[in-house]
Amino acid sequence: MCPLRFPEAIPTLRDEAITLRSLGDEDIAPWYARATDAESADLAGDPIPASIAAGAAWLQRHRDLFERKAGIRWAIVPHGETTSVGTVGLLLDAVNEPGAELGVVVARARWRQAIGTAAVRMALRYGLYDIGLHVVRAQALQRNPASLRLLEKCGFRVARVAPPCAAEPDVMIHFEITATSTRS
Repeated sequence: MCPLRFPEAIPTLRDEAITLRSLGDEDIAPWYARATDAESADLAGDPIPASIAAGAAWLQRHRDLFERKAGIRWAIVPHGETTSVGTVGLLLDAVNEPGAELGVVVARARWRQAIGTAAVRMALRYGLYDIGLHVVRAQALQRNPASLRLLEKCGFRVARVAPPCAAEPDVMIHFEITATSTRS
Protein backbone atom coordinates (compact mmCIF):
# COMPACT_ATOMS: atom_id res chain seq x y z
CA MET A 1 0.00 0.00 0.00
CA CYS A 2 1.45 3.38 -1.02
CA PRO A 3 1.58 6.13 1.59
CA LEU A 4 -0.71 9.09 1.06
CA ARG A 5 0.81 12.27 -0.36
CA PHE A 6 -0.92 14.82 1.87
CA PRO A 7 0.00 18.41 0.93
CA GLU A 8 1.99 20.74 3.18
CA ALA A 9 -0.33 23.61 2.22
CA ILE A 10 -3.85 23.62 0.83
CA PRO A 11 -3.45 23.88 -2.93
CA THR A 12 -5.48 26.27 -5.04
CA LEU A 13 -7.31 24.36 -7.78
CA ARG A 14 -8.88 25.97 -10.87
CA ASP A 15 -11.03 24.97 -13.79
CA GLU A 16 -12.81 27.06 -16.41
CA ALA A 17 -15.58 28.20 -14.02
CA ILE A 18 -14.42 28.08 -10.38
CA THR A 19 -11.45 28.24 -8.05
CA LEU A 20 -11.04 26.10 -4.96
CA ARG A 21 -8.92 27.92 -2.38
CA SER A 22 -8.10 27.53 1.30
CA LEU A 23 -10.70 28.69 3.80
CA GLY A 24 -10.16 32.02 5.55
CA ASP A 25 -11.86 34.40 7.94
CA GLU A 26 -13.65 35.95 4.95
CA ASP A 27 -15.56 32.68 4.53
CA ILE A 28 -17.28 32.77 7.94
CA ALA A 29 -20.12 35.14 6.92
CA PRO A 30 -20.95 33.23 3.69
CA TRP A 31 -20.78 29.94 5.67
CA TYR A 32 -23.22 31.33 8.23
CA ALA A 33 -25.64 32.46 5.51
CA ARG A 34 -25.60 28.95 4.00
CA ALA A 35 -25.74 27.17 7.36
CA THR A 36 -28.79 29.15 8.52
CA ASP A 37 -30.82 28.48 5.36
CA ALA A 38 -33.38 26.12 6.92
CA GLU A 39 -34.26 24.20 3.73
CA SER A 40 -30.62 23.77 2.74
CA ALA A 41 -29.63 22.60 6.23
CA ASP A 42 -32.56 20.19 6.30
CA LEU A 43 -31.67 18.66 2.92
CA ALA A 44 -28.07 18.25 4.07
CA GLY A 45 -29.12 16.86 7.45
CA ASP A 46 -27.10 19.57 9.19
CA PRO A 47 -27.93 21.45 12.39
CA ILE A 48 -28.45 25.22 12.17
CA PRO A 49 -25.82 27.16 14.15
CA ALA A 50 -27.05 29.36 17.00
CA SER A 51 -24.96 32.37 15.97
CA ILE A 52 -22.25 33.53 13.61
CA ALA A 53 -19.78 32.93 16.46
CA ALA A 54 -20.02 29.23 15.53
CA GLY A 55 -18.27 30.17 12.29
CA ALA A 56 -14.95 30.72 14.04
CA ALA A 57 -15.18 27.22 15.51
CA TRP A 58 -16.14 25.82 12.07
CA LEU A 59 -13.09 27.45 10.48
CA GLN A 60 -10.75 26.31 13.27
CA ARG A 61 -12.08 22.74 13.05
CA HIS A 62 -11.14 22.61 9.36
CA ARG A 63 -7.73 24.17 10.01
CA ASP A 64 -7.08 21.60 12.76
CA LEU A 65 -8.11 18.71 10.51
CA PHE A 66 -5.69 19.90 7.85
CA GLU A 67 -2.88 20.37 10.39
CA ARG A 68 -3.40 16.77 11.58
CA LYS A 69 -3.44 15.59 7.92
CA ALA A 70 -6.95 14.32 8.53
CA GLY A 71 -8.90 16.51 6.13
CA ILE A 72 -8.82 19.22 3.54
CA ARG A 73 -11.63 21.69 2.80
CA TRP A 74 -11.72 24.35 0.12
CA ALA A 75 -13.83 27.46 -0.40
CA ILE A 76 -15.62 27.46 -3.78
CA VAL A 77 -15.26 30.80 -5.58
CA PRO A 78 -16.69 31.37 -9.08
CA HIS A 79 -14.33 33.15 -11.47
CA GLY A 80 -14.84 36.90 -11.46
CA GLU A 81 -16.10 36.85 -7.86
CA THR A 82 -14.37 37.18 -4.51
CA THR A 83 -16.91 35.67 -2.11
CA SER A 84 -17.16 31.93 -1.59
CA VAL A 85 -20.46 30.34 -2.59
CA GLY A 86 -19.81 27.01 -0.89
CA THR A 87 -17.23 24.54 0.31
CA VAL A 88 -16.02 21.10 -0.72
CA GLY A 89 -13.74 18.81 1.20
CA LEU A 90 -12.32 15.41 1.97
CA LEU A 91 -12.25 13.94 5.48
CA LEU A 92 -9.67 11.16 5.53
CA ASP A 93 -10.64 7.73 6.85
CA ALA A 94 -7.90 6.44 9.13
CA VAL A 95 -9.56 3.05 9.71
CA ASN A 96 -10.20 1.62 6.23
CA GLU A 97 -8.05 1.51 3.11
CA PRO A 98 -6.74 4.92 2.08
CA GLY A 99 -10.03 6.67 1.66
CA ALA A 100 -12.00 9.77 2.50
CA GLU A 101 -15.54 11.07 2.94
CA LEU A 102 -16.46 13.85 0.53
CA GLY A 103 -18.70 16.73 1.56
CA VAL A 104 -19.98 19.65 -0.51
CA VAL A 105 -22.27 22.57 0.27
CA VAL A 106 -23.35 25.26 -2.20
CA ALA A 107 -25.44 28.33 -1.43
CA ARG A 108 -29.06 28.00 -2.55
CA ALA A 109 -28.76 30.99 -4.92
CA ARG A 110 -26.10 29.00 -6.82
CA TRP A 111 -27.93 25.69 -7.04
CA ARG A 112 -28.40 24.23 -10.55
CA GLN A 113 -25.42 26.13 -11.97
CA ALA A 114 -23.01 23.14 -12.04
CA ILE A 115 -20.84 24.75 -9.36
CA GLY A 116 -21.17 21.78 -7.00
CA THR A 117 -20.44 19.34 -9.81
CA ALA A 118 -17.29 21.21 -10.83
CA ALA A 119 -16.11 21.45 -7.21
CA VAL A 120 -16.71 17.75 -6.54
CA ARG A 121 -14.88 16.72 -9.72
CA MET A 122 -11.85 18.84 -8.83
CA ALA A 123 -11.76 17.59 -5.22
CA LEU A 124 -12.10 13.99 -6.44
CA ARG A 125 -9.26 14.32 -8.93
CA TYR A 126 -7.05 15.86 -6.28
CA GLY A 127 -7.91 13.24 -3.66
CA LEU A 128 -7.62 10.20 -5.89
CA TYR A 129 -4.60 11.19 -7.98
CA ASP A 130 -2.59 13.77 -6.03
CA ILE A 131 -3.15 12.52 -2.47
CA GLY A 132 -3.38 8.89 -3.57
CA LEU A 133 -6.70 7.89 -2.02
CA HIS A 134 -8.05 4.51 -3.12
CA VAL A 135 -11.70 5.28 -2.44
CA VAL A 136 -13.86 8.34 -1.76
CA ARG A 137 -17.24 7.95 -0.11
CA ALA A 138 -20.19 10.32 0.10
CA GLN A 139 -23.73 10.22 1.39
CA ALA A 140 -26.97 12.02 0.72
CA LEU A 141 -30.50 11.81 2.02
CA GLN A 142 -32.82 9.93 -0.32
CA ARG A 143 -35.15 12.97 -0.30
CA ASN A 144 -32.37 15.18 -1.71
CA PRO A 145 -32.53 14.27 -5.43
CA ALA A 146 -30.21 17.09 -6.53
CA SER A 147 -27.37 15.76 -4.36
CA LEU A 148 -28.03 12.21 -5.51
CA ARG A 149 -27.82 13.33 -9.16
CA LEU A 150 -24.65 15.35 -8.51
CA LEU A 151 -22.87 12.35 -6.99
CA GLU A 152 -23.98 10.02 -9.78
CA LYS A 153 -22.93 12.57 -12.43
CA CYS A 154 -19.47 12.67 -10.86
CA GLY A 155 -19.10 8.89 -11.14
CA PHE A 156 -20.13 7.77 -7.65
CA ARG A 157 -21.97 4.45 -7.39
CA VAL A 158 -24.45 3.45 -4.70
CA ALA A 159 -22.64 1.32 -2.11
CA ARG A 160 -25.58 0.80 0.24
CA VAL A 161 -28.89 2.19 1.38
CA ALA A 162 -29.32 2.77 5.10
CA PRO A 163 -32.88 2.65 6.40
CA PRO A 164 -34.10 5.21 8.93
CA CYS A 165 -32.83 4.72 12.47
CA ALA A 166 -32.64 6.65 15.74
CA ALA A 167 -29.53 8.57 14.63
CA GLU A 168 -30.91 9.38 11.16
CA PRO A 169 -34.69 9.38 10.68
CA ASP A 170 -34.40 9.50 6.86
CA VAL A 171 -33.17 6.97 4.31
CA MET A 172 -29.48 7.67 3.65
CA ILE A 173 -27.85 6.65 0.37
CA HIS A 174 -24.13 5.84 0.70
CA PHE A 175 -21.96 6.22 -2.40
CA GLU A 176 -18.37 5.47 -3.32
CA ILE A 177 -15.93 5.92 -6.14
CA THR A 178 -12.50 4.33 -6.52
CA ALA A 179 -9.38 5.44 -8.32
CA THR A 180 -9.62 2.36 -10.56
CA SER A 181 -13.27 3.02 -11.47
CA THR A 182 -12.42 6.52 -12.70
CA ARG A 183 -9.81 5.14 -15.09
CA SER A 184 -12.14 2.71 -16.86
